[in-house]
Amino acid sequence: MTARHADLAALRESETARMLAACSQCGACVEACPMVPYVPALQDADRPAVVRGVLEVLTGGEGDAASRAWIASCTRTGSCNAACPEAVNPQLMIRLATWRASETGLLPQRDTSIVMSRVKVFARLGFTEDEQRDWL
Repeated sequence: MTARHADLAALRESETARMLAACSQCGACVEACPMVPYVPALQDADRPAVVRGVLEVLTGGEGDAASRAWIASCTRTGSCNAACPEAVNPQLMIRLATWRASETGLLPQRDTSIVMSRVKVFARLGFTEDEQRDWL
C-alpha cells in the first residue's frame, strides 16, 4: 500500500469513527434530501432507520433497502449538511458509505458505457467536425 493510500484509508477510518460518535441518528439529513420524493424505497421509510442503515454500511454491514437506496441516489446537493444538528457532514457520510458499498459489492457497478454514449451525443452538439474527429 502506498503512503497516499494509507493516508486515505486512515482518513476514512478516522472520519467514520467521528461520524459514528457524533451522529444522533435523528434523520434530519434524510428529511432535507431533495432526492427523497423521487426514490420509491424512501417514500415511507423511517428517517432515523435510514441513517442507522447508512452507518451500518459505513462500517461494512449491509444496511436495509431504504438506506442503500439513499446511498445510491445521492446527488451531493449538500442540503443534508445544513440540516444536521450535530455537524456530522452527512454528505461525506454518504460518500464514504458509497465507497464502502462499492468495495463490498453491496451496490452494483455502474454501466458507464450508457453514460459515455450520451456524453458523446451531447459533445457533438457543441463540437465542430474537426473537434469531433480529434476528440470523439
